[in-house]
Amino acid sequence: MVIKKRSHRKRDTSPTLVIIKENDNELTMDDKTRSESPVPGLFRSSSPESPVPALRASSMLSSSTLSSFDYDMPNVDSSNMSSSSSQVSSKFTMFRKNKAVKWILGAIIKLAIMFVLVRVQRQRKLVDDASTNDNTADNTQQLEQLYAMPLPTTPQELSEVNGELAKLDPEFILKWAHHHLHDSPELGDSHPLVQATSFGPTGLVILDQLSLHNLLDTIPVITMDTLHLFPESYTFYETVQSHYKSPLHLTITKPLDMIEEPILSKAEFEESYSSTLWKDDPKLYTKVTKLEPMQQRLEEWNAVMWITGRRRSQGGERVKLDVLEFEPYPQGSDMYSSAAKSTSPFHSSKGRWKLNPLAYWSYDQVWSYIRDNNVPYNSLYDQGYTSIGDEMTTSKPEKADEGERSGRFAGFGESNKECGLHVDFDFEAAADNKLDYQEEKEEEEAEPEGAENVTCDIDKARQGECSEE
Repeated sequence: MVIKKRSHRKRDTSPTLVIIKENDNELTMDDKTRSESPVPGLFRSSSPESPVPALRASSMLSSSTLSSFDYDMPNVDSSNMSSSSSQVSSKFTMFRKNKAVKWILGAIIKLAIMFVLVRVQRQRKLVDDASTNDNTADNTQQLEQLYAMPLPTTPQELSEVNGELAKLDPEFILKWAHHHLHDSPELGDSHPLVQATSFGPTGLVILDQLSLHNLLDTIPVITMDTLHLFPESYTFYETVQSHYKSPLHLTITKPLDMIEEPILSKAEFEESYSSTLWKDDPKLYTKVTKLEPMQQRLEEWNAVMWITGRRRSQGGERVKLDVLEFEPYPQGSDMYSSAAKSTSPFHSSKGRWKLNPLAYWSYDQVWSYIRDNNVPYNSLYDQGYTSIGDEMTTSKPEKADEGERSGRFAGFGESNKECGLHVDFDFEAAADNKLDYQEEKEEEEAEPEGAENVTCDIDKARQGECSEE
């Protein structure tokens, strides 16, 4: 294909003629034809061989055969464009350097952001208030129905009450108990509802719930210092009192000596009993360090019910635990009254109620609550302990899948994992053991060095009659 370019020198007056020769067909396009082309840059061909003449002709215009086409460019005044651009740039630069304008714009932006945030917060508050009002109304209705359920007077009623309490959160269980035991105008100095705790995880959750729902003012907290606790446990006493401050009425009991006076130091305890009483006579040790001090205080307060931190998931004897239990006074104890004439098996003269608000909670639930609510806890738990008591009877679990209380009372057998407060206790036997222990102690102290052995029968010793060998 040969392309011929013909044009006059005077472009402004003469038309341009382009001749393109394709095979034997000669294509021509003048200015008029080009201007009438429906697609700019293309031209029409009269050749019948090409269904799309413009494209065929265009495809054959390569750089090697086609040098250029003549076309007219529009006249643009570059000096005006440059001047206009320079003016805009100058104004923008002045605008940027103007500190007052920048300060005003910054203030406007900040105000706009603050306005949006305030609107968002107000909307959230409205939603929260609406949700809170709904929850409050639901809670109020639920509490009214719950308060209509009295303390049981028969085993059948106790079973029905436990069926209802098992469905409730600890908050409602505690409020139900408080309503029936504290909402009375004739309480005086008595405290019918008391929490007893060693500040384990479950006890801490209960304590936090009492504080959260403003119940600590009327529910005292009691803990037993056996004089054999870990140093970290004594430090934690201060932590708890500092965290809950004035609403917390914390009572820390001490072991009782032979005449039921408080023992204030470990050295004094070993002098009154021995340094190995905990393993020589575990029941007597439990009686003098926990049971007697707590019972003494509960009697002073006229307590009708005490709150514990026991849970079913702790295993052992607790796997069938109910939320509400009645614990009869053991025969032989000072609290037991055989003269009680009430026909109710749950009369206050025959025993006390025990409330287990977290009976159905798991170990993970307890610790999730503690962490989510920033509840303080004993630092020993961070060292691997899962249950904490006396230093000489507490160890870390040997395996990760062992029970929560597997580290308690090591060496006392798998069946003896209770702390002593929640087992059937023979007070008569413990009292006899205490008397025997006292007499043996007095004999050892009275017997001079090198003296002849004296054998005394216990009954005769009590009457002051002994025989010498």
